[in-house]
Amino acid sequence: MNLNASSRFRFATLLKLRQQQEDRCKRAVAERLRLIHALSGRHDRLGTQLDEQSRWLRASLGDATLDVDGLRWGRHWLARLRQGMLQTDAEIAAHRAMLAQERVALSDAHRGARVLATLKDRQLQARLAQERRREQAELDEINVLRYAHAALDNSEANS
Repeated sequence: MNLNASSRFRFATLLKLRQQQEDRCKRAVAERLRLIHALSGRHDRLGTQLDEQSRWLRASLGDATLDVDGLRWGRHWLARLRQGMLQTDAEIAAHRAMLAQERVALSDAHRGARVLATLKDRQLQARLAQERRREQAELDEINVLRYAHAALDNSEANS
């Protein structure tokens, strides 16, 4: 089928721009998920360190000799670990809120690109159908000419 130059999709540039916007949104969502995953790993490591520090403090309290400076340092470190976990929790919550916004933007971008892609497909299908109709009309005309020629040959042979 021969689709001429006028069959070019008029919104091709807009479709390309919307697809690029969708790709940017996908990358932003992926980056946000990566950050959340990294922060969750940090939170888990801090939790493990917190558990180890708590066990160490309990073990230090059970010793026959108390190291006051060691206990003070251990409590200080325990407080810092808890503060780190709370800060990490806050960062994760903030990133999840931004992720929700980025997912909405991704959904909108995907919808916009999908609308134009569907329009492009429909336009192509309409052009293909038009081309098929034109070819069928040409074939019908050829068949009519053959029939007319055969009828003429028949009438000349009968005369």
